[in-house]
Amino acid sequence: MVARRHVFHIGGYDPILPGTQLSRFHRSLGSFQKTWGVTARASSEPQCSQVSATWQAESSGPNWNTVISYEMLRWDDLILMDHQRSMPSRLAAGMVTLIDWIVTGTLFRFVLSSWKYAGFFLFPYLWVTVFLLAGTGVGFAFAWLLGLHGAVAWGLGIVAAGAVFGGLLHRYGWKKPINHVFDDWIFSRQFVYGQRPLMDRRVDEFAAAIVARAQKADVEEIVIVGHCLGAALVMESVSRALKLDPDLPRRGPAICVLTVGATIPKFALHPAGTRVRAATQAVANEPLIRWAEYHARDDAISFYRFDPVTLKRVSRERGDGRPNIRRVQMHNMMSPDAFKRHRFNFMRLHYQMVMGNDQRALYDYCMIICGPLPFDEITAPAGGLDRFGADGALLPFAPVTAETAPLPRVSVNAA
Repeated sequence: MVARRHVFHIGGYDPILPGTQLSRFHRSLGSFQKTWGVTARASSEPQCSQVSATWQAESSGPNWNTVISYEMLRWDDLILMDHQRSMPSRLAAGMVTLIDWIVTGTLFRFVLSSWKYAGFFLFPYLWVTVFLLAGTGVGFAFAWLLGLHGAVAWGLGIVAAGAVFGGLLHRYGWKKPINHVFDDWIFSRQFVYGQRPLMDRRVDEFAAAIVARAQKADVEEIVIVGHCLGAALVMESVSRALKLDPDLPRRGPAICVLTVGATIPKFALHPAGTRVRAATQAVANEPLIRWAEYHARDDAISFYRFDPVTLKRVSRERGDGRPNIRRVQMHNMMSPDAFKRHRFNFMRLHYQMVMGNDQRALYDYCMIICGPLPFDEITAPAGGLDRFGADGALLPFAPVTAETAPLPRVSVNAA
């Protein structure tokens, strides 16, 4: 049973501020209490620096108590810097990214590995195409209605088309969110080519924070969570931490990696993604690092049934720990009403992987980071479903024996 745990969280390309993240954490703990019958609470204010934001939490049941220090490793300031670029600059850099992903074959590898994720890549480009067609249609319809011909018609049509196109981008650029996804992909291209020195320095700081916490050795378990693009940053951070301290997994606390809604292949599938591939392999090669990756079919912004190390599709769960690949279902985590309401809200489903569940399920983010079970046990195929009573009490582990194993299913067509 784990009494003290430190959690590092590296989020994806989303400029979430510490206060917002803490508010989400509080809401998740509320769901955690209702779903599992436990008691949980967290600090009201985070302790912030440029690199991290930390708060304390505690959860308990009738026969267990776990204290958690939660540390959000920050790069929101770097994302907000990207958001300050002008629209012409964004469109130009976005087009460069599209051409690069096509010329290098990366887009086609996306299609083969996860057609849904390929759709996510193309999402902002499709919106821009629609706006461009709308602007062109309005512009030349306007010229036609005025009865203009020749150069005057073309000139007026182009001006009107540009105005409509620009107006649509201004109106919907952040709402859809077209601009945000463009910036995400521009960052991805620059990062894979090593053109983000500030991000590289920040990842070095993440690695140093991980090493310092492990060397402090005052917790039993360190769980490093990577969500979305943050999963690739976890690979980079942990591999650099291993270079700083090759004995990191032997310092005392168990080093555990949890990747969810992960997009490691967005870098690893690019020919220039050598560094990310090497970092991922380094984490996989360290036998004392526990690593679990969860895949959900309804999470379109991830690579479902795709191994982040071998970069090959997997037909089933994998349990060799490099990583353990677990497949879970969103509708098992969310209430029927919530799942129906958010069924096509892809961002909301994507974030369910780092939120509290409405129902007990094989995967529960809060139970993994706040519960008493060691990482290997709570991320086992059965999760915590059979380990907690209705009142949140931890139940004794009952190994399957010949007497307790279920009888084999017999086919009704058997002779």
